[in-house]
Amino acid sequence: MELKHLRHFVAVVDCGTLSGASSILHLTQPALTRSIKTLEHQLEAELLERRARGVVPTEAGARLYTRAKTILNEAARTAEDVSATARGARGKLSIGVAAMFSGEVMAAVLAHLKKAAPDLTVHVLEGFFEDLVDNLKTAQVEAVFTNFPPGLTDPELTFEPIITVQSRFVVSAKHPLASNKHVSMSEIAKVQMALVRQAHMTTLVSELFAAQDVGLSRPAIETNALQLLRSLVLSGDYISLLPDHILEDDVEAGRIVRLNVEGTPLQRASGLVLRNQETQRPAVSHFAAAARAALADWPKIKS
Repeated sequence: MELKHLRHFVAVVDCGTLSGASSILHLTQPALTRSIKTLEHQLEAELLERRARGVVPTEAGARLYTRAKTILNEAARTAEDVSATARGARGKLSIGVAAMFSGEVMAAVLAHLKKAAPDLTVHVLEGFFEDLVDNLKTAQVEAVFTNFPPGLTDPELTFEPIITVQSRFVVSAKHPLASNKHVSMSEIAKVQMALVRQAHMTTLVSELFAAQDVGLSRPAIETNALQLLRSLVLSGDYISLLPDHILEDDVEAGRIVRLNVEGTPLQRASGLVLRNQETQRPAVSHFAAAARAALADWPKIKS
């Protein structure tokens, strides 16, 4: 296999049409078709299924797609590393960070990383667990710092818990529930909720309601934007379930109130996710060490 054939195949799958991919790749459609046919001949497998509105990968093609993206990303990273070494630089590191850690937490980790590897260029991708893990498996990032969903296992990855994150139901100080000493799930069910849109978070919240025999109605707002959730809570109209550490200043200032709800706070392990491999690049090892050092006295990470 040649890298160009893999690149062509990935482009076709991403575009869903040969014409779209040929435009992006600046290839004629016949030339692109020949490239895909060459790859199929080499692998002795049909990779694409032709349909009326384009093409989709076959089962074999879907398997190749993930591997091909990993190979292409690794090849690009290798080229960057070699070039950086020739220039006397340390190269680049791409990491993924869960949205809840993209503020002071990651700033503290990167400060430690800069001391260990001052010439390292770091690319940081913010996201949520499922997307970050997909990016890690295809080598778009080399390490991830995130919260771990319950019962997490994956033979391709290594999970290293470093800290424990607590999440609670919160409201604005002017919300009707803010003055209650105890709040039941039935009371929460009657007000407007704004929640993180993640499968494992939906499961956790559903289990909290089920434990008190209360039905969970669909949240008024679902989003992957944590700052939006904070703003919605501050508006006084919504209740949300958010990590303690991202609201510390609001709680101390009296703008936001943490509710005393049975079954909370929810506690989740958080830390590093790496791909299973015999050796890690030095840059990845430096990042892992920086995360451990920066969060050794969690949650006291403020300067």
